[in-house]
Amino acid sequence: MNTRTSRNIKFLTKVNRNFFIILTMVLILISLTGYFILRITIIRGAKENLLYKADAIEKLINETGSLPNLEPGIETKQISHIETTQPEFNVIYIYNQQEDEMEPFLEYSTQVEINGKYYAIKLRQATFEFEDLIIILTITLFILLLTAFLISYFISKKVNKTIWAQFEDNLYAIEQYNFSDKYQLTLKKTHIEEFDRLNNVVENLTGKLRSDYDTLKEFTENASHELQTPLATISLNLEEILQQDMDSESFKKIATAMHAIKKLSRLNQSLLLLAKIENQQFTTKSTVDFNVLIKQKTEEFSVLFDTRSIEITLHETGKFMHEINDHLADILFNNLFSNAVNHNYKNGKIVISISDQQLKICNTGEPNTLTNNTIFNRFSKGNSKSYGLGLSIVKKICDTHGLTIKYVKNDMHCFLIEKSNTVKS
Repeated sequence: MNTRTSRNIKFLTKVNRNFFIILTMVLILISLTGYFILRITIIRGAKENLLYKADAIEKLINETGSLPNLEPGIETKQISHIETTQPEFNVIYIYNQQEDEMEPFLEYSTQVEINGKYYAIKLRQATFEFEDLIIILTITLFILLLTAFLISYFISKKVNKTIWAQFEDNLYAIEQYNFSDKYQLTLKKTHIEEFDRLNNVVENLTGKLRSDYDTLKEFTENASHELQTPLATISLNLEEILQQDMDSESFKKIATAMHAIKKLSRLNQSLLLLAKIENQQFTTKSTVDFNVLIKQKTEEFSVLFDTRSIEITLHETGKFMHEINDHLADILFNNLFSNAVNHNYKNGKIVISISDQQLKICNTGEPNTLTNNTIFNRFSKGNSKSYGLGLSIVKKICDTHGLTIKYVKNDMHCFLIEKSNTVKS
């Protein structure tokens, strides 16, 4: 199974994040709405208060004839005639000597006729007083809502985490499950209908896949094993026939048949090896020193290098240590060295570079049309000598042991092996 990549986020994290964003937007919207509603309500109350005071002053003038003046709140005076019959509300600014600043006031101005005389009445109320009240009420509302939302958020987060805990356990069990394991996948009951339905589907699916896997594995092993016996029998019989006297034409045909049989036998062994790697049958691992292994392979292939006059160069800047099955590590470098020799030319070169995190094997050779995306495919042939399975086996070994391999070509053909973060299973 592939481990989850760092680019993805958990479902609960996404839900909690979206919940937090929505709560923040709602909190801001409610606070702003509350501010304007309070402001409109308080200003309306202030206007009603000024209208009530205006009526009281008109009654006072009518009854006593006195003109009350109390700066800056009340200002009344007698005028010669009425200039406007429409009362007005305005916001004005009046200088405050004590505070040494201009302060806003809500002003109500009207002109009235009382007992045949005309009067101008202006009433004012400081707006900074109810602006402060509005701000205090808005902040209080904001704090109360914020507290309620945070409590709701953390309670929801805790509840969601509890509900999803069993789902996380089941997901971990699925991630760790391998068809090569002896046990059947069994998931915990969550008592949540949707989760339990999903668990049943996964259990049934893995059960069917395991059955198919076991059947295919058995068939592959049996088929490959059964093929080896008749192939060996045919090869032995052909070798005996070659010992007998025969004309050159018959000898040539039998030799060609023997070559084809040997090729088929190697192909069968390679396919069987691929199946075993894919089926995770090489479970034993140990820490292998690739520097030492490459030096061993250099000695083993020295005869081939000398025969084709291939110059080999080794650069070591670090120790490449990795946990891998010993047998597969040997096959890995056998195939890479064979590839470097088979696809090289006489008097060619092989250059090997080793560091702590990377291993590079480069060889000279003829140009080809293969790329990093195609060279590791089964039966992708660089030339007629190749069966197209050697590099596919190399790729499969790397994939199942936490290694990545890349093919790069410029003036030489290079295979780069690096340590990766995840291991496929």
